[in-house]
Amino acid sequence: VGHTSVLPAPTRPGRPRRRLWSALVVAVVVLCGGAGVWYVNAGQFTEVPRVLAKSEKEAKGRLDQAGLRVKDVEGRYSATEPRGTVLGTDPAPGARIRDHGEVTLTVSLGPRTVDVPRLTGKTLAEARTALRGRGLDPGLVTERFDQDVSQGAVIGTEPQAGENVKAGSTVRITVSKGAPVDVPEVTGKDEARAREELSDAGLDVKVADGRVFSQDADEGAVAKQSPAPGKRLAAGDTVTLTLSKGPDLVEVPDVEGKQEDEAKQLLEDAGFEVKVSRWFLGHTVWHQSVGGGDTAPRGSTVTIRVR
Repeated sequence: VGHTSVLPAPTRPGRPRRRLWSALVVAVVVLCGGAGVWYVNAGQFTEVPRVLAKSEKEAKGRLDQAGLRVKDVEGRYSATEPRGTVLGTDPAPGARIRDHGEVTLTVSLGPRTVDVPRLTGKTLAEARTALRGRGLDPGLVTERFDQDVSQGAVIGTEPQAGENVKAGSTVRITVSKGAPVDVPEVTGKDEARAREELSDAGLDVKVADGRVFSQDADEGAVAKQSPAPGKRLAAGDTVTLTLSKGPDLVEVPDVEGKQEDEAKQLLEDAGFEVKVSRWFLGHTVWHQSVGGGDTAPRGSTVTIRVR
């Protein structure tokens, strides 16, 4: 019986080599594709350097080193950063930007300054409005007499008009009290006369509610005035008058025949000053200058003679 044998198919020697080349080609394509994706997504970009608080010149140098260009330089006032200092960038620091992209710098112009306006002759309200309109702060208001500037009008400012100052600065204002008025002397005069003289001087008058005793002014006359005579006031200021109740009369004790010490004590307790006139070495009162039972102004002097 014959046997049949199967022979293996002949091998093709070139096939493994072709497969190797195919794998290499695929790998190269994948690598190139990845590199392309990286280049598109990241390779063309960089970050905006951090140049805040740098000088404009230094900031431009940093941008140039990073492969970036300055598109524009914009100025902005700053109360805190010196003139020429970078305040910001667009795009912002750290932002992604394409290589050779453009960046706008914002640079400090320093603090904004303004000229103090001329305010002489304006009312205080007008002056304050004008200062605020310039970005300035109206400050302390002082008053003084002035012969030429009417009462209530501005005389001047500190800093003076025309001076260039930082925006937000405080400006002090001086306002006129007008020409000064010397307070006339009206003590001892009756109320009507006193009012007339003060009114003629351009002053207002107020009469105090209570009256006081006065040795020098009759009842109903002016005993005191405030402010005092001669003081300088502004027109329209007020002078207060206190009217007199007349002298404060007190009954004098009868001390004749009493011993010196007792007599002095009685008179002093009644509100009098005591003067002693001595004859020889005695201590008995034989005479008093104001008789017992009479009246005399409180605080006046009673003389007693002893012997």
